[in-house]
Order: sequence, then structure tokens, then C-alpha cells
Amino acid sequence: MIRPLTLRLAGAALAGVAAAIISLAAPAQDGAKPSAQQIFERSSATEKVADWQADSQLGIRQGERVRNRGGVVYNKLQTDAVDSHRLFRFATPADVAGTAVLVHENAASQDDLWIYFPSMGKTRRILASNKKDSFMGSDFAYADLMAQDSADFTHTLLADEPCANATCYVVQSVPRDAKTAASLGYSKLVAAVRKNDFAAVSVRYFDKSGQEFKRQTISGHVAVANQPGKLIATRREMVAAKGGRSSVLTLKNVNSNRALREDLFIESRLGQ
Repeated sequence: MIRPLTLRLAGAALAGVAAAIISLAAPAQDGAKPSAQQIFERSSATEKVADWQADSQLGIRQGERVRNRGGVVYNKLQTDAVDSHRLFRFATPADVAGTAVLVHENAASQDDLWIYFPSMGKTRRILASNKKDSFMGSDFAYADLMAQDSADFTHTLLADEPCANATCYVVQSVPRDAKTAASLGYSKLVAAVRKNDFAAVSVRYFDKSGQEFKRQTISGHVAVANQPGKLIATRREMVAAKGGRSSVLTLKNVNSNRALREDLFIESRLGQ
């Protein structure tokens, strides 16, 4: 998922990380409902999975037309247990074969993102202001595939609702400033989070006028062996409110038992 791309002082960032760890470690007192911020952070923590890779399929639908883009995604959690390095390599169809997208999450600063174009043999850095742009022509933005930083949002707990054969907390998260909202491309998001395991099952995105412009449905969560409480969602569908567009990102053959080399995630090697 997304992390706002604003710069912050290293000291403040470390303090924020420490506060998040304390918040996650401390359960709600006397059986009380957790706060909106705690739910947001617990949900984010379930996705902090160590090394894994999977075959990926990105389906992009416009009316009756569907375009499919297949490849492999690699993910490596860093030693801080907060940031991940993530690499998407596409193999099909021929017009995108060899294309690679590399993400370096960075809680202490701004995230880094590069895309490699095999037709030009060049790698281009994606600016923070462009991370709201479409990921590989889909309804997902680049930012939608990056983790979120709780400290850059103001969270509000809304009424519980039924969801995916369970009951969900509902958390509204509003970017703390206009710059963050502009970099992400939305004015607020509303996430439904299962109570039993803190898995996010849907996220609604709202524009500057307060209108919902797209909705993500998240499913197919699989538990990660030897990593208690960690989940990988194997299906994400993003549906646009207008235009008859939707996109589905699916993962198959998920492997979390193989250690990935750090040099797999180096920008200068994307063309190799």
C-alpha cells in the first residue's frame, strides 16, 4: 500500500517509529476498542513480511477489453522491520517484457521509485509528485503499492460494519497537509479492517471534492509460515467510480521460505 512522500527530520521519524512500535505492543486497556491509529498501525504491521516472491498477473479492464501483464514480484523487509524493498519484473506481453519497477520504502525520508524501460535501455526515477500516476497503465497508482506512514494522517474511527463474512473496524484517514494529499492524489481514504486478524479488506479513495473516485477490494489473504500474525493478500481489485475501468493484481506461487539477495533491489541492475 502507500506511504506519504513528505520529507521529515530523521529524529522525528525515529521518534514516530518508536511510538508506532509502542502502540502496536500495547493492547487496548480493559478490553476497550483500539483507537483508529492503533487499528491503522496493526493492519499495516500484518503486511510487514520478510523475504517473499510470487508470480504476478495484472489485469486491466476497460469495458469489454482486458489487457494482462504477467511477471514476478519480489519483496524484502529491511532490518528496521518497517521499510520494504519491492521489485516488479514484467515478462508478458511482448510490449512490456523486461520492464521493471523498483520501490525503496523509507520511513526516515521520502520513498524512492524507479522504472526501467527496456526499449530505451534506461532507468527513470519517479518523482514524489508523480507517484499518484498510473502503475503500468492500471487503475492502481504507484503510491497504492507502497506502505502508508500512520504519522502523516489524522485517523478517525467510524462505525463498525460487516465485511467479508466478518466484522470490520472502519478507519477514516486524512492526510495531515495539502502537500501530502497532492502527492497521493486523494483527500482521504476509508479502510475496512477485519477485527479478528487486522487484515484490510477494502479501501475507498476520495478526491478533493469529497467524492469517492475508486475502491480497492483486498482478498485471498494467506498466513506466512513461521511469521505469526503476518499475511500476504493474493488478490487486489481496484474499481474506478466512473468510466467502466477496473484492474486486478493477483499473486500465485507465493514463496516466503527463500532469502532474497539485497543486490536484487539495486537501481543500477534493473536492466540486467
